[in-house]
Amino acid sequence: MEDLTQIEELLRTNEEDSKWISEKYDELRRKYEGKVFAVRNKNVIEHAESIEELLDKLEKKNENVAFLLIETIPRRDLSLIL
Repeated sequence: MEDLTQIEELLRTNEEDSKWISEKYDELRRKYEGKVFAVRNKNVIEHAESIEELLDKLEKKNENVAFLLIETIPRRDLSLIL
């Protein structure tokens, strides 16, 4: 039962962090546009130019990425073909 409680807590925290990103999107865009960043408890704890660089930085800090929300804000001039 303890594992279920931890999973529920992680899901709740990730949901809160996701809402925080939505609320702070314009501010985050100014700081992190075109970058990848990791969020924990409504704080950006690290950012980088690529996911590989971010994961390397997080590993050096002994962060468990399974417990972080990792996001990116694409550059405004980026075009996606779907």
